[in-house]
Amino acid sequence: MSKKQDDWFVSRGGQRFGPVTFTQLMEAAKQGRLEPRTDLIFGGALAEWTPAGDVDGVFERKERRKEEPARRGHRAPDNSLADSGSYDSDSQPKTKLHLPGATRLGYFLGVTVLPTILAIGFARFIPEIADMVGEKFAQYTPLLVLIIPLLVLVITVKRFQNLAMSGWWTFGLLVPLMNWWLQYRLICCPTGYGYTKKMDPIGWILAVLYWLILVGGIAAYFVIGAVMINDLIESGQLQQFRNQFDELKAAIPTPAAE
Repeated sequence: MSKKQDDWFVSRGGQRFGPVTFTQLMEAAKQGRLEPRTDLIFGGALAEWTPAGDVDGVFERKERRKEEPARRGHRAPDNSLADSGSYDSDSQPKTKLHLPGATRLGYFLGVTVLPTILAIGFARFIPEIADMVGEKFAQYTPLLVLIIPLLVLVITVKRFQNLAMSGWWTFGLLVPLMNWWLQYRLICCPTGYGYTKKMDPIGWILAVLYWLILVGGIAAYFVIGAVMINDLIESGQLQQFRNQFDELKAAIPTPAAE
């Protein structure tokens, strides 16, 4: 990794601290105050928030000599982080973790409100657009509605990125049962949940509502289905369907045995 700059930030549990120097990060790691998997780091040449354990030089191997950081462009570790309290989560101003992509609210608006507005607008203006472009291209104007699913796809990918998850998880929405779990994350979980695994109060409220609605909808589906089947049995329609099926089956010629 290239020589690191002195402005670094640490995210823990959705809260951001800093700026601190890279030397302070190394010292915090040595003192056990930096968790390699769940604490995220941003700064220097990093393009995104990265687990501390994946950033070269933060967690030094014991067998490495102390002068190695100096050869890579770092000053020797000191106790400035502990002395200054710059990484004290109780004394630092706490701000939310910022990641690129769509937040919960942005995702909700992007897959519900915005497509609805676009659908209404297309229904209203596509005929006028067809008149404007002429008969030669008028047949292609209905293809404008493809903008809506494409927009929903982009927003969904951006939402996964905001959760610190790969955008490829979007294809998981096509898999039964898995799509329930992924929708739970898209709708309920806060920014960076893929790293922090921490829910905020709003997330817990949304999670309870989501699973109640989902479980209630499944239960209602089976109850309504059972009621409809019972009505078919009592009315004799189910028996009529069976008789018609038997007649159709008898009408099909059986291949002669050779």
